[in-house]
Order: sequence, then C-alpha cells, then structure tokens
Amino acid sequence: MQRKKAGWKKPAILFLALLLLLQIADLVRLRYFDSACHLPVLMYHHFDTECFDSTVVSPERFREQMTALRDAGFHTVSIPQVIDYVETGAPLPDKPVLITMDDGYASNLTVAAPILEELGMRATVFVIGAYEGETRSPNNGWSLFIPRFSYQEALPWAEKGVLDFQSHTFNMHLLVRDGFSSRDGMLRMPGESAGDYRQALLSDGAKARQRREEDGLPTALNALAFPFGYYDVELDGILREAGYAATFTIDERLNRLLPGHPESLRMMGRINVTDFMSGEKLVKRAERCF
Repeated sequence: MQRKKAGWKKPAILFLALLLLLQIADLVRLRYFDSACHLPVLMYHHFDTECFDSTVVSPERFREQMTALRDAGFHTVSIPQVIDYVETGAPLPDKPVLITMDDGYASNLTVAAPILEELGMRATVFVIGAYEGETRSPNNGWSLFIPRFSYQEALPWAEKGVLDFQSHTFNMHLLVRDGFSSRDGMLRMPGESAGDYRQALLSDGAKARQRREEDGLPTALNALAFPFGYYDVELDGILREAGYAATFTIDERLNRLLPGHPESLRMMGRINVTDFMSGEKLVKRAERCF
C-alpha cells in the first residue's frame, strides 16, 4: 500500500516564505523610513499688519507661530545643513524645520529677521534676482506695490546666520498671461528646442549668481524654489546639472531626507503658512511630518 504524502509540508513552506517576506519588509522599512529624517518646510512671503491675502502674515501672528514651534521642541535649520545631512550624513537637530520666504520682500528683513534672531531661529529667503533692491518692476517700469530688499541691506542678516538667501530665479517669475514672458515660470515654451530651453535656464541662473557675487553674499547659491510651483522632471534635471542641490515646490507633502540619496532633496514639498493659522495649528501641521 502506498503511503500518503505528508500534508504539513506545503503550509510550512508557505509560512516560512511569509516570515522571510516580513523580515525583508522590516529591513526596507528600517533602511528607507526609520533612517530617514522627516523635514517640514514652511512657506511664507510678506509680513504686514494688513493681511490682504493668503500670502501675508502679521508680525504678531508670525511671532506667535515661531514661539509655538520653539516651545514644541522644533529647531530651525538652513538649506546648507539639510544638504550636508543628505550628502555627508552630518547630523541634524531633533525635530528640524526649514522656514522659507519667497520673493525677497523688505519685510523679511524688517519684520521677520528680528523676531527670528530674538528667538534664536533662522530662515531662508528665495529671492527674485531682477527685483533685488528695486523700487520699480524691471519688466514694465511700474512702481512695486511691496518694497524689495537689496543684498547690501540683507548682508548683516546673512553674516549673523539668521537668514540665508537662495534663488527664486533671476527673472523667470513671470506668466504668459501678464504679457512679459512667453513661458510660464521656468517651464519650456511650446516649440522651444531642448538646447534653447537648457540655455535659457542656465543664462537665468548665471545672472542670479552674478548679482549675488557682486554684492558679496557670503553663502553659496545651491537651492531654488520654482516660481508659482510650476515644475517638471526635465526642468529639475537641468537645475541639478546647473548646481542646485535642492529644489522646492509649493506642493504640500511629506519630505523624507535620506543620507546618500540626493534625490530626496529634489522637488521638496512646503506648507503654505497663512495669518489664519495659529501657532498651535502650525505645530500640529508640522508634527504630522514626523
């Protein structure tokens, strides 16, 4: 009489295979998630007592928000610190947060910087180079509704380490609908060749660097925020070649920084902070990133 084959073997093999898959998943989680530094990035623009739109925050609210972050154990970091963490593994403080401001308004110096200095914090300003120190638009000659600072005015804050200054392009913060550009932000124009497009981006970047160097800013230009949040993979790839180690969008999403993985610095998300956001609410938003 022929013996029946043991029925326990197949379930046992399946169990062992499942166990192996769980162990592999655990290793992946440890490597790519638990070892990652989660970085909330906040986005501001202008500061004024009259908050006429969602890009303006009052001095009182900004102080409240910054104080709440500090009291919740957050530590502000600079973009060079973030890049060093990814490229060399240099440690970041517990609960890091990156504060950014777009465009280069004078209120970044007169309102935000003194509050940051008082609280022992720091921030990054993404400057539109062509508007730096100007009272009129370089594109139409009209008076600028909101004053912009010059790099000479900003220099003391850079030397103190309170503010770092990066790029919001030299003069690509424009839209086709406004009549001063044939492209939206930094995107490729319809019918524009790959070579011409690359040259346009490199030329704009060279002007931004030259303007900074002429005014003697002590920090390196190694990051860019996309105008209006318009971006794509082609654009980001050219910026990487041009020496921008980090790029930033206006998309609200989680940023996971991984040492040895420079791609984690590309197209990073930011939280748009408004005057309607209390310090407590901002802390809760930032803590979701951990």
